[in-house]
Amino acid sequence: MDLKNTDMVEAAGRIINRSGTDALSIEELSREMGVDQHQLSPYFGNNDDILIMVLQSLEKDIKELVSDSLSLNGASEKELETLFGRLNKLFGLKPYYLSIVFSTESAERIPAIQEIMLRIKSIAKTYLMQVINHAKNEKMHKTKGATESMATNILDSFRRFMNEQRVIDKMVRDIEILKNTQD
Repeated sequence: MDLKNTDMVEAAGRIINRSGTDALSIEELSREMGVDQHQLSPYFGNNDDILIMVLQSLEKDIKELVSDSLSLNGASEKELETLFGRLNKLFGLKPYYLSIVFSTESAERIPAIQEIMLRIKSIAKTYLMQVINHAKNEKMHKTKGATESMATNILDSFRRFMNEQRVIDKMVRDIEILKNTQD
């Protein structure tokens, strides 16, 4: 049986959404997918490889979003609005991405995760710098701020926003679980 990467990512995402990144294991993934654990052995040497696979999926999705958003023909505000709207939608559809992104323990423990996170940040920062420079060159904005600093500030603000959203979503899920257990 040939397992699809997208099926494995989605199954891993369900586990992360339900129980967090610490619950992710080859054994749990095989149970979630309804396959024998040995069927996953060609794909994963250890449990960390599952997190890496999910993060690589995020990297692919981010590259596609940036590629789809990059036109530099229109107003930079519209381009940024489109990108961040799409990112918000992506994280709404796949909240497990945020769980991994904000799992500092995993990032500290697994060098491959640090590398992927740096690549994702670089993709986003490069895109933002292109949009900002385009706006400056076209005299759409009169800001004299350093482009790199502005891109970093935008990324940091979005990261804070998404973390706050993640925390709120978790609180809502926890309240629903408590409510359901009391009924």
